[in-house]
Amino acid sequence: MTPAKNRGTDGESDGIRRRPGRTNRTQLRLFESAMVIMSERGPTATTVEEVAAKAGVSKGTVYYNFGSKKSMVDGLLRYGVQLVLESIEDAGEGVRDPRERISRGVIASLRFLEGHPGFARLAVAEMWRPDGGTSEVLAQQRSVVIDKVTELIDDLEEFYETAEHPDNPSIAIALFGATFMLAMEREMNSSSRTTQDAARAVLKIIDGYIVGPRYT
Repeated sequence: MTPAKNRGTDGESDGIRRRPGRTNRTQLRLFESAMVIMSERGPTATTVEEVAAKAGVSKGTVYYNFGSKKSMVDGLLRYGVQLVLESIEDAGEGVRDPRERISRGVIASLRFLEGHPGFARLAVAEMWRPDGGTSEVLAQQRSVVIDKVTELIDDLEEFYETAEHPDNPSIAIALFGATFMLAMEREMNSSSRTTQDAARAVLKIIDGYIVGPRYT
């Protein structure tokens, strides 16, 4: 009889990766608890003990899932980025028009950020640290997000003529920045701006980049 494969904490076979938000409820609970605390106190003032207490688990559970305080921010950001990308992918599934895929992805991202207060602030603060102290892990996560958004913008050429300048990665950074900053501003200043209002503002970047429909 063939030995059974070792299984991870989520019942996964070794070598099989599943989407984090759909397989590990403990990680999701820890992430959501940490984001609430960070929205109130900021990332630097958040402790492992507070996250554990908020989630109703032991400190050891936090260490097991996200590491020590030093590595917890990296782990939370990596996890959050994957959840954001899931939201974008799910929102655009089956949608042919690339502009509409971007629109739905922006709305999905805004809703995710609204549902996880503190993540926009954490991402902006850690991925774009002015002191140049961003870790290799966070730099990689920033690249993952920008690469994904750039792919969505590249797809515009299927249906639309786009401006020659600026380049697509620059548009991707502008789109990312606008989405996260609008979400952060709403959280910190209790803005009455709706998700749809914020999405329309972000999509002005895309609509300014589109010259017109592509005729074939």
